[in-house]
Amino acid sequence: MNEQTVASIAEFVGGQIEGDSSLPIREVADVRHATATDVAFIRDGSFAHLAKETGAGALFVTELIETSVTQIVVEDAHAAFAKIALLFHPVPTATEHDIHPSAIVHESAKVDSPVVLGPNVVVGAGSKIGARTSIQATSVIGENVTIGTDCTIYPRVVIYPNVLIGDEVILHSGVVLGTDGFGYVVEKDGTRNKFPQLGGLIIGNRVEIGANSTVDRGALTATSIGAGTKIDNLCHIAHNCKVGNDCGISALAALGGGVQLGDRVVLGGHVTSAGNITLADDVIVGGNSGITSDVKESGVYLGLPLLPIARGRRSLILLKRLPELAAEIKALRHDVDELS
Repeated sequence: MNEQTVASIAEFVGGQIEGDSSLPIREVADVRHATATDVAFIRDGSFAHLAKETGAGALFVTELIETSVTQIVVEDAHAAFAKIALLFHPVPTATEHDIHPSAIVHESAKVDSPVVLGPNVVVGAGSKIGARTSIQATSVIGENVTIGTDCTIYPRVVIYPNVLIGDEVILHSGVVLGTDGFGYVVEKDGTRNKFPQLGGLIIGNRVEIGANSTVDRGALTATSIGAGTKIDNLCHIAHNCKVGNDCGISALAALGGGVQLGDRVVLGGHVTSAGNITLADDVIVGGNSGITSDVKESGVYLGLPLLPIARGRRSLILLKRLPELAAEIKALRHDVDELS
């Protein structure tokens, strides 16, 4: 990791400097624990008091605040900090061609250079691995899989055959892509016969999928995850889902088959959805909610059944009072009966 200066960092993020531009910066840190060679950030004015207490060498801020620390003024302090954090700690892609002796690469597979294939990696027949992609230990790439450039695949990832993966994709340990969808034909006697899952799976550019998450292949047409979408740990995306661009799906979310999410949809933790539901662009669903019908307008929603957030919160408040309300109604009915 190369040492930076306040000046080079400000230039990298397009910021304006207030203070000493020549200060050396060697690391990023939390504002509460930063030292003289660290850069930290103040998200907004509500955290401004921390700027007076920090030991940081420099701070990203959105507007000048009262402090003796050198400040780099940017439009979005959090975003600027994230860019510099990646500058110091880039995602591990391949810079040199390194195929471990224990890796098994089918003779018909095409592996560009440079690529890293770690211990016991398997690359199946007809698969293609793009330049600067790193595939770490024990990951298995099935037949006819295409993986783009600058991807990072952590240990124990499994990619089934005929999956298409774009550029700059990050797959964390335990991810499984292209599994069969939960598709069965139920006969009159209750017997469940498998419906062959013949569709593919398409993962767009800059997608990141968290540990132990799964995405099924489509039944006859492809499941797809749009560019820039981020999926947390322990999520499940069922067959034939179409997830739009730049969506955020939090841990333990599960989408039923055929769900379609618009662009920039955000699902909180443990959100579940029935199958064949459509959500419009810019829908936000609060954690632990259940989606049982289409959401046609952007906005923030909550609960089961799903409601606009203001109504959803009122419903939760009333739910807590349900026993008392039931008792009040019972008493009122008794009073009415007495009057009649």
